[in-house]
Amino acid sequence: MRRALASAAFLLCLAAVPAARGLNPGASGTGPASGGDGLQGAIHRAAAAAVPAIVQVEVVELVQGYRKAGLGSGVIFRLEDGSAYVVTNNHVLGQADQIRVRLSAGQDYPATLQGRDPRRDLAVIRFQAPGPLAALDFGDSGQVRPGDWVLAVGSPLGLDSSVTLGVVSAVGRRGGPGGNISDFIQTDAVINPGNSGGALLNLAGKVIGINTWIASDSGSYEGYGFALPSGSVQRSVRDILEASRARYGWLGVGGIDPPATLKQELYLPAAKGALLANLYLDGPAAQAGLELGDYLTQVAGLRIENTPGLIQAVADTPPGTSALVRFSRAGLPMSLPVLLGERPEEQQLAGRNHLLWPGLVAVGGPEGRGVEVVLVFRGTPAERAGLRVGDLVIAVDGEGLAGLPGFFAVLNRLEADCRLDVRRGEEQLAVELGRGESQR
Repeated sequence: MRRALASAAFLLCLAAVPAARGLNPGASGTGPASGGDGLQGAIHRAAAAAVPAIVQVEVVELVQGYRKAGLGSGVIFRLEDGSAYVVTNNHVLGQADQIRVRLSAGQDYPATLQGRDPRRDLAVIRFQAPGPLAALDFGDSGQVRPGDWVLAVGSPLGLDSSVTLGVVSAVGRRGGPGGNISDFIQTDAVINPGNSGGALLNLAGKVIGINTWIASDSGSYEGYGFALPSGSVQRSVRDILEASRARYGWLGVGGIDPPATLKQELYLPAAKGALLANLYLDGPAAQAGLELGDYLTQVAGLRIENTPGLIQAVADTPPGTSALVRFSRAGLPMSLPVLLGERPEEQQLAGRNHLLWPGLVAVGGPEGRGVEVVLVFRGTPAERAGLRVGDLVIAVDGEGLAGLPGFFAVLNRLEADCRLDVRRGEEQLAVELGRGESQR
């Protein structure tokens, strides 16, 4: 089970946490010196530089008439005109109507929201405080390798300024709560609820990631922590500071990861990629000439390994970029320049689903005849036509279908509404599949 690091169950228990802070009365003078050379010295220097720039983020949300307290961590990354800017996780803030930050020295200050990036689970808040503050620089997450030493710094279980040591276990991990689009850094540094929004540091004291979630059956540390890489964080932060929101490139497609049998049917190469199963009729890809059944292998120089990789490659390419898209069509390598648009907000995108063509995912039917519907998207031509999961589409406008390749070929030729011959159990149906604006 995957869990975000600031879980509701934990947040309700924070009132008991401060007692734990008194268990360690402080340094006794018998420990190792904080300077020195080698690994120990590097750890001490990185930790000493990081702790003053890591804050505890305390929030209060109004949920169904009740006020709920929450807690996470944050990283001061910018100091400007008396203000400190903090990056944290979006899930730490939730729908908070009160936000405060607590420094490692104990002072706390009210903070205001600057902007959010829900797709990467990031947010930026700002506070003002008298006197000097510390900030951390971002490192290059593109240089991170498995085996690198790292430090995780934050407020696990409300224990502020906690530092743990580990290594990078892997890079490029997918997944996370809420379908986060990033490729995470995996670490075995101890991370627990409350670490959300805290820093993952290299031994040079640079922020290479923002700790975000753990994979756990218990809800606590089991050896698998995940941090958003600093490259993704910096892109989001830049957009939020400039426009109070994140901006993403948009190709206007829906991809699937085809099994080996389907790749053979479509004459797809052995190379990894993503198969276009749906297109927004007014989207950048359709306008540039991409078609259903195209197998994308590269976007703007970024190799595509699967559908999540396609989503991230497009998201990481700024809107307005003329991106060269490499793909295979009927076994032939091809390429097209596509002018990427800006991805609409989620609600706006859902409002355009009448243009998502055809609005379903299908697989080859039994004995190579027709296609079987396995998924229907809301508000699309397929849903409005009344298609259901399990329907077997055997013909389009009277033309029989030889599996999924034939289905894609017929749909790509259409310029108007069409009739589908559908078998639903023992029933034989004829349904009208509307195309685009006619289905508004």
